[in-house]
Order: sequence, then C-alpha cells, then structure tokens
Amino acid sequence: MSLLHPNALYLLLAGLFILLLHFLRSRERQRDVSSLVLWRGLPGDPQSKAARFRQHLDPLLLLQLGILVALSFALTQPQVRVDQGSPSSLAIVIDGSASMRTTTQSGATRYEMAVAEASSLLENVPPERALVIEFSEHPTVLSAPADLADPVAALRSSSPTWYADGSLDGLMTMLGSVGGPDEFARIVVLSDRTLSGLPDNAVTILFDEGDNIGITAFAVRTHPSGSGITAFVEILNATDDYVNTTVRISDGESQATLALMLAPEGADQYVIPFPASRGSVFTASLDYDDDLPSDNVRHFAVDRAIDVRVYWVGERNRYLTAALQASVPVTEVEEVDDADLIIVNRQDVPAVADGVVLLIQSSMEDVVTLGDAHDVGTVTAVSPDHPLLRSIDPDDLRIRQAFDVEFNVDADMLLAADGLPLISEIQDASRRLLILSFDLMNSNLPVTVDFPLLLRNLTYELVRVPPTLTFQSPEVGDVLSLSGRGTIQSLADADDQLVGYSDTLLTFTPSEPGVYTLTTDRGAFALAVNPPASETQLPTQPEEPTEAAVRPTSDRLLPLWSWVLALAALLLLVEAYLHLGYPLISRRST
Repeated sequence: MSLLHPNALYLLLAGLFILLLHFLRSRERQRDVSSLVLWRGLPGDPQSKAARFRQHLDPLLLLQLGILVALSFALTQPQVRVDQGSPSSLAIVIDGSASMRTTTQSGATRYEMAVAEASSLLENVPPERALVIEFSEHPTVLSAPADLADPVAALRSSSPTWYADGSLDGLMTMLGSVGGPDEFARIVVLSDRTLSGLPDNAVTILFDEGDNIGITAFAVRTHPSGSGITAFVEILNATDDYVNTTVRISDGESQATLALMLAPEGADQYVIPFPASRGSVFTASLDYDDDLPSDNVRHFAVDRAIDVRVYWVGERNRYLTAALQASVPVTEVEEVDDADLIIVNRQDVPAVADGVVLLIQSSMEDVVTLGDAHDVGTVTAVSPDHPLLRSIDPDDLRIRQAFDVEFNVDADMLLAADGLPLISEIQDASRRLLILSFDLMNSNLPVTVDFPLLLRNLTYELVRVPPTLTFQSPEVGDVLSLSGRGTIQSLADADDQLVGYSDTLLTFTPSEPGVYTLTTDRGAFALAVNPPASETQLPTQPEEPTEAAVRPTSDRLLPLWSWVLALAALLLLVEAYLHLGYPLISRRST
C-alpha cells in the first residue's frame, strides 16, 4: 500500500484533544442513601479502578476516534497495487502520418507492420476496454470503448494519411475526450519517432526501417516577362550513405536536369535556371529508388490563370475550337484587352499593335494581304526546327488550295507548297502573328493530330501576364485561401474529381497531395499541394520496446480513499444516532 499524502496523518494528534474533553467530563452520580454503615470497613474492590476506566470508554468516544482516524487516512489518499487477472484496459496509438508509408525490408510498410503489432496486442482485450487512435496532425479515433466495435477490424481497414506528425497536446486532447490517460492501464504508441512527455503508463514501439531521400522545399520565381524561371530546390538525404541522383524540373512541356551527389544525413540546396519555360505548373522530381517515393516529387504553381483567354473575330470554327480545347484550357473573353490570344477567321481586320494573333485565311491592314487562290501539291517545311512546328510531320498534311500573300513587314515562312507560303510568322517587340494562308476547310489539317499540336505549340509560346511573386508551397493539412480569383465555379483534384470547400470562408484543406484546379469566372487556376516536408525525416534512434508494452496483463494502483471516506461517514451516522439518545447497547440498572 502507498500513501500519496502521508502528512495528513498528523491530523491524528487531534485525538488527544478529544480524549482530554472526554475525561474532563464528570461521570460520577450522587444518590441519597439512609446510612453509610454498610460500606464502612469494607476492603477496596481490586477491579474498581479498571471498572472506572472502562466506564470512560463508552461507544461515543470510540466512534469519535474512529471517525478521526478514517478522515485522516482518507486524506492521505491510500492506494494499493492489485494484479489484474483479466485483460487490462488498453489504448493503442498508431502513427498515421505520411512517413509511415515507408517500405521496410520485409516489403510491408511501417504502417502495416504497426497494424500487425497492434492487432496482436488487442487479441485478449474486449472492445469495451480498448481504444484505438490514428495519430497525426489531425488525429482520429478509430475505435472507442463506447462503440463496442471490433478494434482489430477498425485497424486493419485503416490506412496512413498524408498529414504531418501529431503533437503531444493533440494526443492528450484525444485521450481526454475518452476519460484521460489514467483510464487505461497501458498506452502503447506505435510510431517511427519518439514522442517526449508521454504519461508514465505509456510505452513506445518504434518502426523506423527504410532508407529515404526526398525533396523538402521547391519554389519557382518567374522572369517578369513571363519567359523563363529560376527554381529553388532543397533535398534531404536521410541515409548514412552518399547518394548519386538527378533532379529534374519540368513544366509539362520541357525540362531542366541537374546531376547531384548528396552527402549522408544532410540537406543540400540548389538553384536551377530554366530559361525556356513559360508554364504555370512546375514539378521537381528525383530519379532515385528509395523506400518512400512519395516525397521524391514536389509541385509548385505560379499564381496566375492556367487557361488561355481567347478573343474571336469572324466566324467560329468548330474544328479549331475543338483542337484548341484539346491543347489547353480555354476561356472566351468579350474584351480584346483581356485576351491572351486573338483568333481571326476569314475576316479582314485593322492592324494589331500588340498581342498574339492567329490569322486564318485573313488579311491585316498594313501587315499582310491575301490574293488569289491556287491549287498546291506537296507540303514542305521551310523551317523544320522552328518551335511552332515541334512534333508536326509535314508529310501528313494534305492542302488543296493556298493564297498569294503580300507581306508589308518581315515574315518567316514555316511551311510552304509550290512556292506559296502556308504557315508564316511575324514577330517583333510587341506582337506575334501566326498566319495560315490556305483554305483550312479544304485541307486535312482539322482531322489530323497535327492541328492540336500546332495550336499547343502556339499557346505554349504565348507571352502571358506575369504572375505575382509568391514562394508559398502549400502542404497537406494547410488551410488554403480560394479568394481573390473570382467567383468560384468548381474545385477538382488531379483526377478531375470535385472536391469540397468552405463556401462561407472560401478556404480549402487538402487531405492528399497533387495539383488541384480551381475554376472561376476569371479562368482556371492551379493549386499545387505537396506532402509535408517534415515527413522526409532522419531516422530516429532505435529503442527496444519495454516488457510492459507486450505483457498480456499488468498491475495497477487501486485508490482506496473513497472507501475510507465512506466508512468515516458511516461512523459519523452511528455516532449521531447514539448522541441523540438511541443506545444500541442496553445499560444494566444499578
């Protein structure tokens, strides 16, 4: 037995005061008799002193002393250690953070190994005595004693999240919601890291197998003209060996590559120029086969619309519209000043001072004039290495008629047939014109794969509005603001599945990494979400699981103060009963 507050036993000294008051009270009674002759000369009774002492030890005195002893003992808060013969109450805390996806030498992930260990610990524990918590930045109760559900089934149907590691405060809050850590004889934490400050009844079993390197930071800064970027990358080698790898920066169309040698157990930072990029979404990836591949890729999205804003002049062409939409997201605008691309189809227009214009069988004042039509034969590439002709095979094109063309400014001929230009380009400091000087509907171009490729190359070369400078790299679990981009129409993940968001707060908390698409009345915007960088961690020092973590039963301290206090209350009731004149023991008449 142990006493939490043994100093409370000093209250027993108050018993001396009770005894003093009791013996000071007179117990002698006077009686009138006719004579004392009969008592004269009698020897004294040898037991009279003992009898007189017994007279003072009446039930009230004993009850009062018993009440004092019980109250003092209750204030010491006694506890007795008992051996639990039946399965003890058990709280399983399994780490569900992203790093638990790491593959171990057995081929199973850390999370799968932790689930197997937790299942064995729960074999002899009834559901009403078991608690299972998936522990991460956003902890979740998988099975609670009040649910009376199968905790093993809840464990085996769970999976690790993409969230970061949880905190001790979060764990204590979860335990407090089910009565607190003292409600459980044992708390077993299964994780790939140690958590300091756990309760005394908690033990940790580590699962830290697996080697890992990963990208912990990735940001992009674009050139103010919109042409080219500079990428910043931080890579952590969480192994004890030197690693040869390659990092690639891609914008979906082209890429920049850098070969690296990473030092063991350290982080290195790199600045990689990418002068040819004009994209909106960028990806950094490592060419390395480690045990946690999910952190080998990180995304970054510049804060501007990813769709192309098109202003139409002349009649709509459904083939042209379909080919354009197959290349990039397209939004039609009503004002020419809001356009990234102006399409002129079979229409003579005034000269355009700046911007990007696609002229299809059209003339532009003081720039280009179309003349008579002529039948043409084989199509040839005049500038086969031009970026606008990338991936296009001229031998696949069949064009029946082309027009005489008169250029009033310098122009570059890209495709020709029988000496007549088919596709030409005019570019100066403020504008860029792509001229299709043939009958589009009298050719096979609309039904070939080359048509969307040509338009993709054109839109890829657009000089668009520069994005705002930002170095934000959102991670799973962060609260992202969706405001400032127009009226929201939809939010979709990388698989084009709609995702919920807060209509009132205009915020979104992603639970998985990837590139999300926010569609508004002002266009489409990319939101790049990455795994938490903290999950690309150095391995923790291994600790052997203590024996208490795997014992089927365990001892626990049983508090006794409530029982002692109940005894004091019972004695107090008996004392009050006797004091009111209802003796339990009949007195002998003298």
